[in-house]
Amino acid sequence: MIPGEILTGDDPVEINAGRPVRTVLVRNMGDRPVQVGSHYHFAAANPALDFDRASAWGHRLAVPAG
Repeated sequence: MIPGEILTGDDPVEINAGRPVRTVLVRNMGDRPVQVGSHYHFAAANPALDFDRASAWGHRLAVPAG
């Protein structure tokens, strides 16, 4: 192993395997772009985002971290 080296597996990683998936329409009502990380509860994201937070509760974005 080399310091800083990244070792990856050969097989793809399935995101949120076995978890239910929801599609939610989201609008940014703010005057600036908003970023949301994959590690954060989406329902608790920036208040400038307009969407049904109750339906998003307990779910995370289906995007890889990083």
